[in-house]
Amino acid sequence: MKALFWTLAILLLAVALTIAATHNTGYVLLVYPPYRIELSLNLLLTLLAAAFFIAYGLLRIARRVLRLPAHVRAFKEQRQQDKARSAMTEGMQNFAAGNYAAAEKHAAHALELGETPELNALIAARAAHELKAFDRRDAYLAQAGKACADYPNAGMTP
Repeated sequence: MKALFWTLAILLLAVALTIAATHNTGYVLLVYPPYRIELSLNLLLTLLAAAFFIAYGLLRIARRVLRLPAHVRAFKEQRQQDKARSAMTEGMQNFAAGNYAAAEKHAAHALELGETPELNALIAARAAHELKAFDRRDAYLAQAGKACADYPNAGMTP
């Protein structure tokens, strides 16, 4: 209903402008020596409106172009965050399923990408412990200790 109202209002405005333009007999004389340009007032108003909309469109395009690097940067950050979150989820699923090698691989990848380092370091450490890779476990626990100073003894102690 709202769209119908706006459509009717725009059509009514177009009809009113057309009727006003047919009864307008004014003209504009532009003089720039040695040139003289005579235009109807309707044509001048139409040209001014077209120039306004073209300038407005060009300004919007320029604004978008200037903001493009920020949008690309935000897109890349979001894509990296999605990859990190996916790797973390895969690591958690593999750890819960008992596939410790894949769990350690995915958690280490998510840890490299910076996704919740304390959690991923603990998942990787637990998976490495289950694989009896104690040196890797200790390295992951050290990373967990650095990432989360509030919980220095989180998880296992070496």
